[in-house]
Amino acid sequence: MVSIKWFFSVSTIILFGSFSGCGGDPVTPPIPKEPISIVFNNQYNGSDLVYNTIYKSHQLNDIWFTKKMYYLSNVIAVNSEGVKELVADIALIDQSKGLDGITVKGNIPAGNYVGIEFSLGVREDLNKQDPATFEASHPLSITNNMYWGWSTQYVFSKLEGFEVYGTDTTSFVIHTGTQDLFRPEISIKNTFTLPTGGTSVSINMDVYDILNQSEYTFNLIKDGQSHTVDNLPLATQYMDNFTKAFNK
Repeated sequence: MVSIKWFFSVSTIILFGSFSGCGGDPVTPPIPKEPISIVFNNQYNGSDLVYNTIYKSHQLNDIWFTKKMYYLSNVIAVNSEGVKELVADIALIDQSKGLDGITVKGNIPAGNYVGIEFSLGVREDLNKQDPATFEASHPLSITNNMYWGWSTQYVFSKLEGFEVYGTDTTSFVIHTGTQDLFRPEISIKNTFTLPTGGTSVSINMDVYDILNQSEYTFNLIKDGQSHTVDNLPLATQYMDNFTKAFNK
């Protein structure tokens, strides 16, 4: 007959062994994340871009803008060790919606950062989505009026306005899209610290620089209409110039 004393001793050893055997490697607690806001300011020749305000074109004509909207994909903050932290997978910059319309928000680990990266346009997997499936507040929602259809999919960028030449006022409309015009991995040096409680950083985008680069300067009076497929050379040059229009 097995003694009760021996039975409880063995049970205690088994029970202790069960708990100690479940320990394994220590569990690493998740890294706490802090809020970050990246503000994309629209400018014209170094000044804040204000709709329906008269500026000077590169040809010294009066010019004003009524719309500037564009998509950014894979908005990333790069820390001092080169680690990339995703802030947002997609964002629509729309000045008409005020500060919220130009601010990309996310949560990433606190620390020191050296740059911001993003792609211009809608990345391919998201470009294939049905805009009707997104809530109205989502950047890809059909309510933003940034979708053409199943063949051309999302509009990556819209620029609209007017320019005066002599006594004539000419409208310009540049709407760019299609996956060939997606421009990946634009990198902006921007050193900042993300503390507990979060922070905000700014990036400027200058329409003046889009319209004037050493490779190509736009003359919107002579060639200022494109919905991409009907004037692909202009749309392509626009997106190429666009990648060089961002600065800290």
